[in-house]
Amino acid sequence: MMYPRRLSFPSVSNVPVTATPPAARARLAAFTLTETMIVMLLLTILMIAGFGGLYSMDLCSRRTGDYTAAMAVVEAKVQDIKAVTYNPPTYPFTAATVYVTNSDSISLNQAGTSFKVAGTLVSEIKPVAAGHLVTVIGTFQEPRGALTISLQTLVNKYSGGQQ
Repeated sequence: MMYPRRLSFPSVSNVPVTATPPAARARLAAFTLTETMIVMLLLTILMIAGFGGLYSMDLCSRRTGDYTAAMAVVEAKVQDIKAVTYNPPTYPFTAATVYVTNSDSISLNQAGTSFKVAGTLVSEIKPVAAGHLVTVIGTFQEPRGALTISLQTLVNKYSGGQQ
C-alpha cells in the first residue's frame, strides 16, 4: 500500500483496524481494570480526607465562636463591676471578699431564637492594698466539654470613670 507524501509519519489511526495486531488493539482500547481500580481507590482516599478536613474545620470554627462569645460575656461582667461607683466599704467593695454568681448563655441555635449553651459567671471581689481585685470566671457546659474563661482587673479610686 502506498501512502501519499507527507511531512509527518503515518499515525496508527490512518492504518485500518484490521491491519493492527490484536495486542496493539488491546493496548489502545482503554484502561485496564487494575488501573481503573487504583484510580478509584486514590479518589476515594482523597474524598475521605477532604470530608474529614471539612468536618475538622467546622468543629474548630464553632469552638472558636463559642470561646469568643464566652470571652465577651466575661469581659462584659468585668466592665459592669468596674462601672459601679468605687466607694468602699459599700457593697460590692467591702472589707471582706464578696462573691457574686450570675447565669448567662452563649451560642444561638441555627434559627437564632434560643441559646444552646448555658453557663455560670462567678465574680470575686477581694480587697487588696491598692484597691479591690476583681476576678470573673465564666464556666459554660458545652457538649464537647466545659469551657472556662477567667479575667482579672484591679478597681480603685483611679480606675476609669471614678472621681
